[in-house]
Amino acid sequence: LFEKVIFFVGLTSIRKYALNLSWRKMIIAGSILITFFNTLYFLIIYDVVRLPWFYIFTDVSSKFMYTLNFLASLFCMVEVAEPGYEAITYSLITTASNAVSPLASVISYQFLAFFPELATQESIAADTPQVRHELAVLHAITIVINVSSLFSLPLLPRQKKETRELVASGVTSKFWGAFALLSGLTFLIYSTVV
Repeated sequence: LFEKVIFFVGLTSIRKYALNLSWRKMIIAGSILITFFNTLYFLIIYDVVRLPWFYIFTDVSSKFMYTLNFLASLFCMVEVAEPGYEAITYSLITTASNAVSPLASVISYQFLAFFPELATQESIAADTPQVRHELAVLHAITIVINVSSLFSLPLLPRQKKETRELVASGVTSKFWGAFALLSGLTFLIYSTVV
């Protein structure tokens, strides 16, 4: 419930104050803020703060920053879609982003294989220093992977004007088109099979 309220506040704030901001800056700001709130989990892991409300606060607060990244991708979709193909463009991009969710779950479970102390509820309930250390390492790896996604940011146009210029120029790239389709298909097959 808190996440949905925060998501609504994020949507309203962006609609009111940030419609003309650079999409790249929105994603950078969202990613940095998500990373900040993710690092707050280290306070929980190392027993600095062990309040349930602190955990909920850090988790819910990251939802606001997720809104920045989500909307930047939606704004781009609207500008890229050709007239008459808006629904299929949105469906294609939504399918690609939804294909990542099962992949994330699969990779998360595969990462857990390297951290045997986190494999059972009993070991987590024991809350030993070894469990905390493994959780901290796993969380640090997750943060690094999330931040590394910013390397793909130059592929995103900055704002509506730049996107419209790219669409108007009619420039296409068979390589990037094939790369996008093949990587999406590969991720979908991998996450389904594994």
